[in-house]
Amino acid sequence: MLKSALYPRKIIPVVKSKFLSYKVIRFCNSVGSRVFYGWWIVVLGSLIQAVGGGILYHSFTVFFLPLKRDLGVSMAAVSLLYGASRLEGGAEGPIVGHLIDRFGSRVMVIIGASLTGIGLILLSTVHSYLTFFLVYVFIVSLGFNAGFFHPVSAAVNNWFIRRRGVGFAIIIAAANIGGMVMAPLLSYIILNSGWRTGAVTAGLIILMVALPAALPIHRSPETRGLYPDGRPPWRNQADVSRPISQAAREVDFSVKEALRTFNYWLLALSVTLRILVTVALSTHLVPILVWKGMGEATSAYLVSLLAFSTIVTSLAMGWMGDRWNKVFLCSAGIVPTVVGMLGLMLSQATATLYVFPVAVAITMGTIPLNWALIGDFFGRRSYATLRGIMGVGNGIATFLSPIYAGWVFDRTGSYDIVLLTFSIILTIAASLFAVLRHPSPPKGKREIFPA
Repeated sequence: MLKSALYPRKIIPVVKSKFLSYKVIRFCNSVGSRVFYGWWIVVLGSLIQAVGGGILYHSFTVFFLPLKRDLGVSMAAVSLLYGASRLEGGAEGPIVGHLIDRFGSRVMVIIGASLTGIGLILLSTVHSYLTFFLVYVFIVSLGFNAGFFHPVSAAVNNWFIRRRGVGFAIIIAAANIGGMVMAPLLSYIILNSGWRTGAVTAGLIILMVALPAALPIHRSPETRGLYPDGRPPWRNQADVSRPISQAAREVDFSVKEALRTFNYWLLALSVTLRILVTVALSTHLVPILVWKGMGEATSAYLVSLLAFSTIVTSLAMGWMGDRWNKVFLCSAGIVPTVVGMLGLMLSQATATLYVFPVAVAITMGTIPLNWALIGDFFGRRSYATLRGIMGVGNGIATFLSPIYAGWVFDRTGSYDIVLLTFSIILTIAASLFAVLRHPSPPKGKREIFPA
């Protein structure tokens, strides 16, 4: 019997009740012992992602106009808040990654969620743009970038090898589901009680959900006497009686060893180019659709279509990634967005407007595979640090690309040049993913083959 239950059998009381059958009671006592603890890590991480990503990433837009009116600033000034938070996240990435690898995900989630929740509450008390900027970027964003997706993804990477794709897919889908719940909720509160009440509510939700969810997150399966995926590894290759994919092979690179490989920098560049385009397209989705003749109200519905489709594609890609080649899926998943952008440029058909968000969602569905590849290539030991170093390029890219798209449109009145540029960039990204290969293990280290 596995010792991997969130609630071990011995601490679950057998309650005798005429309303519960004996079989139900036995099920309640045994369900924990049948579930690998890593899946509880995924559930807890999904809760953290749902509130953090749902509020800070997906619901920023509902604060946009109220902040503009109340603080008396321009659209560009409010946009700068979002851009600065992404840039700050990239700058702190290597430091946060090192801290996660050293102290564990639980500590960083607690610190990050505390900063984020308290910072949001503090925002409700400010009355100047400068003060708002400082609190938002250096408290709220600092906490969010340090305490949510980064440590949660590191925890999932530590607990899984064979099921990394599904694990990452679930936590990313949770963030999108959180956006679908939090954005309407906060919008209702803001419209009826003001953005300050909305900020306090958001802060309290984060503190009440993320902090308790972080407490049961253990650093690795080894800390509980378990193995990744809940199954012991093969000791050597001679023990393997069936073919094992490269993604299922585990070898831990140190940070220096990984940074010396060509594969790391090729993967980093591929992911950065993909993020550069998808973030800009999601930010400018409504303006692009309006430029093509669609009404603003209808365009808003297609934003929901993008969010829903991303949930579906993330889960599908995660499932496929655990069975097939992640590198191939990352490359092939980019193609629909390239085709969609070319369709917008060359066709006037209304159908292209509805296909475009779905095409972008397919590419965004490769996000869990992008992050799982770091673990597949370089192992569990230095995952957070290696991902944090990649975050520097990602932060710069996501800061500049939306600004570039808006700058071009302001001067030309068209998104044609933007779409052409982004099509070329994504084509390069797809080509780079296609040539990626699993790195050879460092000298003196052997690969472990999980069962």
